[in-house]
Amino acid sequence: MDRKQELRRLLANVAASSPVKYVDHVDAAGVALFERVCNLDLEGIVAKHKYAPYVSDRERSTWFKIRNSSYSQMVGREELFERERGSEPAPGWHSCELACALLDV
Repeated sequence: MDRKQELRRLLANVAASSPVKYVDHVDAAGVALFERVCNLDLEGIVAKHKYAPYVSDRERSTWFKIRNSSYSQMVGREELFERERGSEPAPGWHSCELACALLDV
């Protein structure tokens, strides 16, 4: 995970209010994490094959958005992001960290 270590180093001094954040990966318990994300009413997770490189071409990408089909804020979320842009992120935006902590991953 050299790429992740370098990314963590580069983002270490980014302001807390920045929209760019480093998020630790989850190497196991993906199904449990997704279930927890759904229970917390979060939008979903992003997953990829562990050793696959990042590819900017969507057709060849190994990154997958796995959405919570029961997410209560699906309609109108773009308005929320536009309204909050430039201000401190809403507390719920850090819920993935909570989900990961509760799974002890």
